[in-house]
Parts: sequence; structure tokens; C-alpha cells
Amino acid sequence: MNRFRGSIITLVVGALAAVTLVTAPAGAASKAASGGTVKVGMIIPATNSAGGLSLPQTKQTMVASVNAFNKRGGLDGKKIVLDLCDSKGDPNAESNCARQMVSDGVAATLDDFAVFNPSTTAQILGDAGIPRIGINLLDISEFSSPVSFPLSSAPLGYFIAQEVGLIKAGHKKLALVTVQTPSAGAVTGLIQPAAKGAGGEIVTTVLIPPGTTDYSQYVAAATKDGADAIMLAVDYPDASQFMTAMQQLNSTTPLGISASSFTLNNFKKFSTFTKTAVIADGSPNATSNPKEFPFITQYVKDMKAGGLAIADLKGQSVSAWGSLLAFVTIMKGATTVDATSTLAAVKAATNVDMQGVIPPWTPGAPSESPIFKAVSNPNIYLQSFNGKTVKTNTPGIDVFAALNGK
Repeated sequence: MNRFRGSIITLVVGALAAVTLVTAPAGAASKAASGGTVKVGMIIPATNSAGGLSLPQTKQTMVASVNAFNKRGGLDGKKIVLDLCDSKGDPNAESNCARQMVSDGVAATLDDFAVFNPSTTAQILGDAGIPRIGINLLDISEFSSPVSFPLSSAPLGYFIAQEVGLIKAGHKKLALVTVQTPSAGAVTGLIQPAAKGAGGEIVTTVLIPPGTTDYSQYVAAATKDGADAIMLAVDYPDASQFMTAMQQLNSTTPLGISASSFTLNNFKKFSTFTKTAVIADGSPNATSNPKEFPFITQYVKDMKAGGLAIADLKGQSVSAWGSLLAFVTIMKGATTVDATSTLAAVKAATNVDMQGVIPPWTPGAPSESPIFKAVSNPNIYLQSFNGKTVKTNTPGIDVFAALNGK
């Protein structure tokens, strides 16, 4: 999702140390689209000096996407300028990044990942009326914000699709494995209705403390209450260590995986588990059939031009490209491109052609979910790995219906 984009409840909260900003040149708020340019922003922990969560490939992907779109004419001939702010895992830096977006006059932020201080970030951007296209939802303040326009319900949607997929495969008792954070314990309660509606149940929740080196005890804990499948609600570094421990213990318990932080090479490395796993993501995998998902051909070309090989692309990398596609498609032909005009255009847009990244999108449509109030696209894809490529199955899981027990 990834955007898990991603995947992943391990990203939901955390107060990790750290701190500096990488910024594009500042400009007045009223000059977002002057001089033949259009400025868009992005807030992510591209690096993390404290050694915690960082998303360097998300930065690379967005840079590659902007460069590629500019080579194709940008937005109606205007050059797209990326104002990227690296929060480096610091809560204060994250809110400062939001203030930077306001002072720099971005027309929108794309594929936002405000992991460490989401509520303050949401308030600053919301008060400024800056639309957040493709935001990764992590906090209730983002779920209901009038400027939040996520492409999907990631990362919680990944977990809902995982549990439904595992239960449909015959695994009725599930374990949820995630990294221990202040809000991690609440996740089971949020997604349990979908499990029960599908005829199963999450019977245990395993919380892995940050910095853990011995994962074998958590592998054992995941099945001690009779769970017959394990949902890995963790980023790839933790998932890889968990699967390594499973190999050492000769465990063959089926897994649910969020694909947002996995590359094709990651899937191949742990094929013993990934070939039988239920895999969930908010967008099709880059190795899926481009005849079914037309964006893949251009997306892969754009990433290769940016130095990213298909085998090294994470699922979350699609979100950056897709967010930019949405912005350019919605704002095509606009006489003015600033935050005010972009917000109005996004709210009014209907059936936006996303070239298969997600189904045709009406970002301002009322949500059917009391939890995901800002989400208009209920679809999360289930995928399968055959040892060579990741197949994306259609139709996906309707997470709104799943939460209502349908």
C-alpha cells in the first residue's frame, strides 16, 4: 500500500530521534504555478539518522516520476517542480515540513507519508487547504481530513484483504504480527469485524519490540493460541527476519503479506513462504500483466530511466507515480494551478482514468466506511507469486464491504 505504499502498521507511530530537512527553493504561496512551473510537495522520511523507518526508494521513485512526466511535457507544458521535504523520522521536522509546503506554495502534496507526527501535519496542511493526493493514511486526523485524497485504504486495507484472503483459503484462526508501538494494539480491534464477517477470527496479536534480534520467540508466540496462519503486518526488514526464524524452526505456517515493501528479489529470496502466501497491495505489482493494467509499461520505463530495475522495485513505488498521474490528469487544462484551484478540481473530479493503478477514481465521492471517511476507493488487490512474477488478481477485495461483514 502502499501506498503498506505500505505497507504496514510498523510505520503507524513512533517518536524516533533525528533531524534535518532537504528542501526545494522556497517561493511565495501565490506563485505556485508562475513562470511556467507547477510546484508539488512530498513529505516522507527519505532517510533516518536514528536508524528507524526510512523510505529512500519512495523518494527515488517520485524524483524519477517527475523527471519522466516533465520529459513528456509536464502539466500542459509547465515544468513540474518537486518540493521534497525529508522528515528523517523526527516528529518536529515532520510538522516543519508541513509548514514548508505552505510557505513554498505547493499546489498539492503527493504520496505523503507523515509517519511520526500525522495529526499536526494534517492540521497544518488542512488549515492551508493544500490537497494531499495519494496520502498514506495512518491517523484518524488524516482519515477524516477534507484535504486527504488517498488512492486506497492502505495500510489498514492491506491487513483487511490479507485476513479475508487467508480465511477464504481455509485458515480460520489468524495471528496478527506487528511491531510494538503505542497504537499497535488497536489494530486488531479495527480489523477483527472483517475476519469474523468472513467466517474466521484473529486469535492472537504478537507485538515485536523495536530492535529485536531474536525472532524465534515471536514465531512460536504466533501459533501458541492455535492460529493456523500468520498475518505479517510489518515492513520487509522485520518480515525477512521473521521468515528467517521460521526457516530455522522449520515452520510452514501460511502467511499473509503486504507487498508494499517487497521487491521481486525479496519474493524470490523467501519463495518457500511467498509462493503460498496471500499477498495484498493497493495497486498492481510492476511484474503483473500490462495488458490488464496499462500503466505498467510506461511506469517501468520511467523507473528504468531513473535507475530503478524492475526486480528492485517495491510495491510502494507505484504510489508515487500514481499520485503524480492523478494530479496531472485532474489538472490538465486548468488555467490556474495552485492549492485552491487544485483542491476544487480534485473534489469535483469524477471517474479519473488511472490507467489501471486503481479503478477509475472519483476522489471526492462520499465514503461508505465510517472508519475510512476520506477513502473513495475500497479496492485492495490480492496477489500471488509464482516464483518469477507477481500476479495481481481481479476483482480485488472491497474493504468497506468486508468491514461490514459482507
